[in-house]
Amino acid sequence: MWSMSFDAAASVAPSLPRLAATIWNPVVGQLAPGVSTELSRPLRGLGSFVLVLVAGALVLRLRQSYVDESVNAILDSPATAVLYGIAGYMIVGIVGLYGATTLARLSVAGGVFVRIAILVSSAFVLVLTSFGFLVVGTLVTDTLSNRQPVLGLLIGASLSAVLWVLFSPAGSIVSSLAIAAFGIGGAARLWIHSERTVETELGGR
Repeated sequence: MWSMSFDAAASVAPSLPRLAATIWNPVVGQLAPGVSTELSRPLRGLGSFVLVLVAGALVLRLRQSYVDESVNAILDSPATAVLYGIAGYMIVGIVGLYGATTLARLSVAGGVFVRIAILVSSAFVLVLTSFGFLVVGTLVTDTLSNRQPVLGLLIGASLSAVLWVLFSPAGSIVSSLAIAAFGIGGAARLWIHSERTVETELGGR
């Protein structure tokens, strides 16, 4: 698993500048004006609240056990949570870039597939970030009283809204990813170490 990830990263690296321009210019160039000028800060906060609430509710509906496992993992090692969360985002980014560049090479309609890959990756990052806020909110309830994931989701969604109200779009994105990275850090640590364990066991046969 890890060797495949490193191979993917190595193959993607030479294409990063071109792919970054492909993503940044049309996507950010079109979305940033709308986010920064057309929508007021309260509307951006409301939009973030709704997105986190919907995506987090979906996670609770399908995999609530992941939330409890993630909170427990953070409590076991809170100091490393952000680092593992950043690693989780990096893995998602590598997989997304690798998929996009591969589709671009294999298809004559590469541009279309690259945009589809970007949309899919963006949706996954949205769910991942919402999961991070959900875990952070649940951790707050666990610290203050009893663990309540539903209340934690409301706290996490409210926190994401506050960030979009207080900061500029760029500052909101950075702060949101930082907090979400802490939230997904526990789950990322469990996943990374489980993958290493499986690889070790397979390598020993």
